[in-house]
Amino acid sequence: MNASRSIIRTALLAGLLLVLLGTLALVVWTDNAANRGITFITSDPPPPFGDHPSVGVNLYNLQYEPDPAAIARTFALARELGVGYARIQMTWEDLEIHGRGDFEDRRNLATLGAVSAWAKYDRIVAAANAAEIELIVRLERPPAWARPQALASTAFQEGLLLDGNSTGPPDDYADFGHFVQAVVERYDADGLDDAPDGLHIRYFQIWNEPNLRGEWNWQEPSPEDFVRLLRIAAEAARSANPEVVILFPGLSPTDGLDWRAPMSELAYLDRVYQAGGAAYFDVMSAQSYGLGQPPDEHRYVFLRGRANWSWTQPIDTRNDVSRVVLLREIMQRHGDTQTPVWVSEFGWNSAPDSLPPERRSTWGQPVTEAQKGAYLIGQIERARQEWPWMGVMNVWMLRFGGYAEPDPNDPTPYFALVSRDWQPLASYTMLKEYLARPSVAGVGAHTWDSTAVTRTATGWQVRFSGARISLVGVDGATEVQIDGRAITLSPGMVGDVAALQSGWLEPGEHVLDLSGAAPLWFAVDQARPWGWVWDYGPLLLIAACAVVGALLVGGRPWRNRRNA
Repeated sequence: MNASRSIIRTALLAGLLLVLLGTLALVVWTDNAANRGITFITSDPPPPFGDHPSVGVNLYNLQYEPDPAAIARTFALARELGVGYARIQMTWEDLEIHGRGDFEDRRNLATLGAVSAWAKYDRIVAAANAAEIELIVRLERPPAWARPQALASTAFQEGLLLDGNSTGPPDDYADFGHFVQAVVERYDADGLDDAPDGLHIRYFQIWNEPNLRGEWNWQEPSPEDFVRLLRIAAEAARSANPEVVILFPGLSPTDGLDWRAPMSELAYLDRVYQAGGAAYFDVMSAQSYGLGQPPDEHRYVFLRGRANWSWTQPIDTRNDVSRVVLLREIMQRHGDTQTPVWVSEFGWNSAPDSLPPERRSTWGQPVTEAQKGAYLIGQIERARQEWPWMGVMNVWMLRFGGYAEPDPNDPTPYFALVSRDWQPLASYTMLKEYLARPSVAGVGAHTWDSTAVTRTATGWQVRFSGARISLVGVDGATEVQIDGRAITLSPGMVGDVAALQSGWLEPGEHVLDLSGAAPLWFAVDQARPWGWVWDYGPLLLIAACAVVGALLVGGRPWRNRRNA
C-alpha cells in the first residue's frame, strides 16, 4: 500500500515539475518575443545623429543615368515623397579609373573623348543639394589597377564564375585611403580642392557587406583586416573634413552556415569591436528587410524545420525586421550605447506571379503594393515606438535607375516605390501621406530641435506618443499643459540626469504645451504591460521547480526525522 502511494506521489510530483518547467519555458519564450529589444524607460541622453526615426531612400543605379533630367526628376520625386536623405553609390572603379590620382575617364575615347570622372557625380550632388536632401555616399569597389594580385588569384577567378559582380579590398589599403580623402575633400565645401559651386556631402559609408566572400575577394572574411581598412579610410576622411560622419557598412544578415557567408554578421561585428573598430565610425548601419514577414513580427528565435535543419544550429535567430535588435545587443555588450543605428536598406518585394517561382521568392513571400506601403509605415512606426537608438531608415528603393533595362525575370525592381516608367506606385502614395503627418516623438531621448517640437505664440508644443514625458534643463516655474490640462511636473531622473517629469499618462499620443524657456532635451517613456509577470514570474517558477525537485528527489525529510 505504501509502495503504491509512493509511486503515485512520485508520478504527481514529476508531472507537476514538468508542468512548471513547461510554464517557465513558455514565459521566457513569450517574454523574449513580447519585450526583447523594446525600450520602456529612457536612461540615456539623445545620441548624436539619432533623433529617431528619419526616412531616406536608396537611389539605385542613379550614377548610371546618362540624362541629367532623369537625375533631377529622381530628386524631385524623393523631395515630394517627404524624405530628407538619399543613399547612393560612388564607386572607386568609376572615379579613379586608370591609375592613382587619375580622375579622368578615358573608357569611351572614340565616342566621348576624355571627360572628367567627377562630372556626373557633381551633377548628382548638385541635384541633391538643390533639393535639400542629404546624401549618404557608399564608397567601395576598387578599380583593377588597385588589386592586380586579388584579381589574379584562383579563389577570385572561381568566385567570378558564381557572381560576376564580385569585388574586394585593394592590394594596398593605403590606396583606398587616398581615394577616400580625395572624395571627402572635393565635397567638404571648405574652399580647397572643392567641386564647383560649394557642393557638399557630409555622410560617407565605408564599404558594403564585408562579411561575404564575394565582397572580400572570395577570401575568408576577416573583421580584423576590415578594421584596418576602416581605420585608414576614417582617418583619411577626418583629415580632409573634421565634420565628416562615417557610417559602418551594412553587414549581410546571415546564419554563418553558407560557405559564401561563413560568419554571421553578429559574430563579425563582435570581432570588429574586439579589434577596436568602434573608434572609426560614427554611425552603425544595418540591413532590415522584411522577407515577406509583417513588421510587427517579434519572434527572435525559431526551431529549424526539415527544409533547413542543422544539427549544429537547431535553434537559430531570425533574419527579418527584428534582426536589428540582435545587432544592437552586440553594440551594448561592448558598452556602445550612444552610437545610433541607421538602416541602410529596408523594404518588401512585390514581384508578380509572372516571374519564375524560384526567383519570385528570392526575398521571401512577395506582398501587394498596398501591403508594401503599410509594412514600410509599420516598420518606421515600430522603430519610433520601440527603438530610441534608431536614426535614418533608408527604403530600398525609390526606383530602379540607370540606362540598362532590368532582366524581366529579376524581382529586384519590385522593391521600388516608383515604376521604371516614373509612375508612383501605391506604396509611394501611402508613404508620402504618412510622412506628411505632424511628427510625433516616440520612446527615448530627443533633442529640442526635434521635428516633433514646434514654436507657438507663447512657447513650445511637443507631440509625443508614450505614457510619461521628462524635460531636462527647465526650472520648476515652467508652466506646462498636457492635452489642454495644466499639470505640475515633479522632480525625477532620466538615467543619472535630473529632470522634471509628468505623472504616468494613458498610453497613446499626447500634446504638451510649454511656456517659457526651452529645455535642453526631453525624454518619453512607455508603460510595460504585465511587467511584474516578466520580472518575477520566472523567479517564482524557478523557486517552485526547486521545491518540487527537492520533494521528488529527497522525499519528505521532515517525516523521516519525526519517525527516527
